[in-house]
Amino acid sequence: MSIGLTRILRSPALFLAIVLVVAPGALAAQPATDGRTLIRSYCSGCHLEKDGRFERISSIRMTPEGWVMTLFRMRQVHGLVISDDVEEGIVRFLSDTQGLAPSEALPGRFALERRPNAHDLDRGPEMGVMCGRCHTLARSALQRRGADEWLKLVHMHVGQWPSLEYQASGRDRPWWQIASTQLPAKLAALYPFDSAAWTEWRARPARDPAGSWVVVGHEPGGRDFYGTAEIVRDDSGGYTARYHLSDLGGTALAGESHAFLYTGYEWRGRGELGGRAAREVFALSADGSRLSGRWFDPAHAEEGGDWNAIRADAAPALLAVLPRALKAGATGVVTVIGTGLASPDALSFGAGTTARVVSRSANVLRVEVQVAAAAEPGARPVTAGTASGAGLLAIYRQIDRIDVVPGFGIARLGGGKLAPVTAQFEALAATRLPSGEFLSLGPVAAEWSALPFDEEAKRSDDPKFAGRLEGNGRYLPAGAGPNRAREFSGNNVGNLAIVARVKDGEGAIEGRSHLVVTVQRWNTPPIY
Repeated sequence: MSIGLTRILRSPALFLAIVLVVAPGALAAQPATDGRTLIRSYCSGCHLEKDGRFERISSIRMTPEGWVMTLFRMRQVHGLVISDDVEEGIVRFLSDTQGLAPSEALPGRFALERRPNAHDLDRGPEMGVMCGRCHTLARSALQRRGADEWLKLVHMHVGQWPSLEYQASGRDRPWWQIASTQLPAKLAALYPFDSAAWTEWRARPARDPAGSWVVVGHEPGGRDFYGTAEIVRDDSGGYTARYHLSDLGGTALAGESHAFLYTGYEWRGRGELGGRAAREVFALSADGSRLSGRWFDPAHAEEGGDWNAIRADAAPALLAVLPRALKAGATGVVTVIGTGLASPDALSFGAGTTARVVSRSANVLRVEVQVAAAAEPGARPVTAGTASGAGLLAIYRQIDRIDVVPGFGIARLGGGKLAPVTAQFEALAATRLPSGEFLSLGPVAAEWSALPFDEEAKRSDDPKFAGRLEGNGRYLPAGAGPNRAREFSGNNVGNLAIVARVKDGEGAIEGRSHLVVTVQRWNTPPIY
């Protein structure tokens, strides 16, 4: 059974929020090994085949999301008519045979994982103007072409968007001359079709993610979670993953997802986690021992969490200590997550600490840790038998700095068919070490407030109209305007300072971030 990915792609309105996901059976009728036949049958009418190569198609490499976007354009602009199963079979084949090596995709993974308010790639001011004014530079970085093919892409852009060279940041320079002469060679040098990384990756043996996994994750503004995942191969050639997770408070987060592995490492899944719909964009490590990435709400990609997992049968290793920091002179209970923890071997949290195991399982230790009042601040190694990890626990005496992340955020008004785009902030504490360096203590609870960012925002009373800030640092934008209560019946946009106030002993320390609440965005493709 197909989840209707291609049916969604046929509708421009629904393409606004599409992400690449598949379900069991989606490719059962057209296995990836049949992909060349599919391309010959459905694509060669326009992309001529010669010597086993298809014009244009065979000279491009892209991520699964990139191929989905290309096929969407073929349908919407050029009238291609194919079934869901055929399109998904083509995407799978092209992703496996003309994808990106992990090292090539790494710089732009934030865009694949749809991380909100992430910093875009920096390729210099010229690239920012030529490509980055319409989409992230990550979208350019997540494809590979030769100079001739990059030039053809420039021609396609001008053909599809004829006003491109006359828009802002285009008409103040010889845009076409730069785009048609200098730009293709520069892009080909940065992102060439042929690369040693891709050649090496294709020669590697395939890794199978099936098996038992130990999982640790973090949901910004929410909670840390941990537990296990059981991944099995299903009849469709994809995978079913069953999760048994919980947060530090003991709340269960059970769930199940169905996924395919593209290009030998790109995990794309859909399912539920804790009763909530989830999409998964993970990457399998080259040796098949780690699975990491991000999961998110399909309707609100800005809401999600980090995901890190190692195989449960791996050599003893530590994944995390939660919470990460303890104060000198205090006693606290921490949760240690890893592998090989069932035996009662020696346990240590470094100098100035004593530990007592409260409970133990194969993958989780709950430990009461007492920190001496005279313990030196710093990162401590943690060992549990033969499992160890450097700097997993931080010891501090006072909080010296609060960083609010993201340092700059964007939220978008809601209204009509578009829900608001929220912004999630976290307060990260740090202590100053005797060396003068700062040591991160991780997320801490804070009192949150939104203030005018500047005098104009104060005059316009932006905090009143733009939305509201929840107690966990999540900003909920207001509805889209016009608003008669505002000057000139303006929209409910705002320019805000987000303030986190953290108590530490008898005092408190503050950190600030900048939030712009802006208008709705009507086009949200899989790679923004």
